[in-house]
Amino acid sequence: DIAVGAPYDGFGKVYIYHGSKNGINTKPAQILDGETTDTNFFGYSIAGNMDLDKNSYPDIAVGSLSDSVSVFRSRPVISIKRSITVQPDRIDLKKKNPEDPSEIWMDVKACFQYTANPSDLNPRIKINYTFEAENERRQLGLPSRVRFKDHLSDQFTASTTLRGQNSRECVTTKLVLQEKIKDKLRPIPISVGVKIAGLESSSPSMRKERALPDLIPILNSNESETKTTKVEFLKEGCGEDNECHSNLKLQYRFCTREGNEDRFTYLPIENGMPVLVLKDQKDIALEITVTNNPSDAKNPQKDGEDAYEAKLIATFPDSLTYSAFREMRGYPEKQLTCGANQNGSQAECELGNPFKRNSNVTFYLILSTTKVNVDTTDLDINLKLETTSTQVNSTPITASAKVVLELLLSLTGVAKPSQVYFGGNVVGESAMKSEDHIGNLIEYEFRVTNLGRPLKTFGTASLDIQWPKEISNGKWLLYLMKIDSKGLEEVSCQPENEINSLHVAESHNSRRKREVAEKQLTDSKSFSLFSERKYKTLDCNVNARCVDIKCPLKGLDSKASIVLRSRLWNSTFLEEYSKMNYLDILVRASISVPAAAKNVKLTNEVAQVQFFFFPAKPVALYTGVPWWIISVAIFAGILMLALLVFLLWKCGFFQRSRYEDSVPRYHAVRIRKEEREIKDGKWKDLETKQWFTKWNENESYS
Repeated sequence: DIAVGAPYDGFGKVYIYHGSKNGINTKPAQILDGETTDTNFFGYSIAGNMDLDKNSYPDIAVGSLSDSVSVFRSRPVISIKRSITVQPDRIDLKKKNPEDPSEIWMDVKACFQYTANPSDLNPRIKINYTFEAENERRQLGLPSRVRFKDHLSDQFTASTTLRGQNSRECVTTKLVLQEKIKDKLRPIPISVGVKIAGLESSSPSMRKERALPDLIPILNSNESETKTTKVEFLKEGCGEDNECHSNLKLQYRFCTREGNEDRFTYLPIENGMPVLVLKDQKDIALEITVTNNPSDAKNPQKDGEDAYEAKLIATFPDSLTYSAFREMRGYPEKQLTCGANQNGSQAECELGNPFKRNSNVTFYLILSTTKVNVDTTDLDINLKLETTSTQVNSTPITASAKVVLELLLSLTGVAKPSQVYFGGNVVGESAMKSEDHIGNLIEYEFRVTNLGRPLKTFGTASLDIQWPKEISNGKWLLYLMKIDSKGLEEVSCQPENEINSLHVAESHNSRRKREVAEKQLTDSKSFSLFSERKYKTLDCNVNARCVDIKCPLKGLDSKASIVLRSRLWNSTFLEEYSKMNYLDILVRASISVPAAAKNVKLTNEVAQVQFFFFPAKPVALYTGVPWWIISVAIFAGILMLALLVFLLWKCGFFQRSRYEDSVPRYHAVRIRKEEREIKDGKWKDLETKQWFTKWNENESYS
């Protein structure tokens, strides 16, 4: 153990750390605070390696910057061993107590002894012990099934004295079974706890010999304060011999689970073994049916009796973990409970206590498949039935299934730009110092989409590309400069010597040159209408020499892209295809899985990218149309116009329409203009002129 002073922590503190076989425990076992001594800078100095009270435990003195020193004495540490025995060790509900036939009781005996260091440390220690029965039922608010006879309760506390090391002291009490209990199956737990009450007074001679008073020992903190035992009932429903002979049988079937719904479908069987095809599902299910029926209908008393503490223990491989359970049906009642350990590698299902005669239960263990990887070819689940009843055949069963991983990968490809032109002068290979000297930039991008399980743990799928390197006579076709990836770990495509094999310098303005090429191509795509168009397709399977490039898809999660940066070998096209109107190149890619991964299934995904090339021919591009074609076109247009006018005339299109509808006509009289004078701003004396209008109906006009 070590003591560490912290004088500037408040009033000052001293931290006590315990040692162990694994080193010093980082959590302090005790903290001495200077506030209790009313001292500042407590812990500024510490002195140890002293035993002031001669109890073989080191004491320490703690100083500060003041004129006081505090001495702390160490208390002895003891370990108290406890044992509990119960007679009879099983409760037989049919056997009453001879002294009092109305009761069933048991004798409970508890013994105590302590050990300490050093071995000659033998103080007389007074302890308080506590008997307690069915603590868990009391915490649940359920009545206790037993009571202690002399105390009329299910717990009591008393005291005794331990006279020295290895001196054993025992106490006894009687435990009485309550009347008319309902739970006669679960065991009755009985525990005894102990605490140190103090030291008995030592003799006057010993007190005179020691200047300091003895300290009360403390219990070893690494040991439990209580000791518990359980008393079982003799089982019922087990025949006249009072022994239970069960006949537990187990059947299983692997299933798939539809989403998060409790709908299960059995796996297909191939060669006698279920086959699990994993796509994007996150879990599977194991259907289990357990029965307890007599093996011989003619002799039903042979077995098939109640199975007490019946349970199923399922142990899963590393690729599976327990998730949940679903009980579908049980007879005569549903009483199944399942639980798993901390990492989900093992599940324990309690079938019933007891799992009675002629009972059956069907349930599903739902298992997570997130740890399944390319190395998982089989699933082996160990299933074992256990019971405290006598079971003739309790051999574990292994539930096995074959695993096939189906990769849901899709592949698409695109070329950027989709078409270019070639032209200029022929340049030899030795003159290619930079990639700009080779020809136009072309980027092939292949996009892989994973719709199923992540491939980060697989690393097996790869992208295979048929790269058209040369034409049939060995001249360069597409020169591969570089391969990049997006959404993957660092890609390493093979063979590496096919990537920039001439070691030409990379260009940093490739984007600008590609834009210029596209513009020139747009300006040059005006071909003569009636010229014969010559074209050719360059294909790996016909007239091009190709190399197979393999790029592993390591770390593929959902989406990834592989970009092949290349240059069109301009000189080859000028020498071989200058008389062509256009050409196209086919580049194919596919996804494959190595043959070693026999449990991986992949739908054959193939992508084909077509790329067009146009020669630059300015003279041919601007050829005029012959004059006779223009004359014939004008004459045909005039003739069609005349025919259209004639047809419209025959249909009356140019005749004027006449309307005979009744239209009213108005006749008005003219009012003679006269000069009128307004006197004093009034109109009153002005003469009113009479006028009228004549209205005639049913007249028409044309």
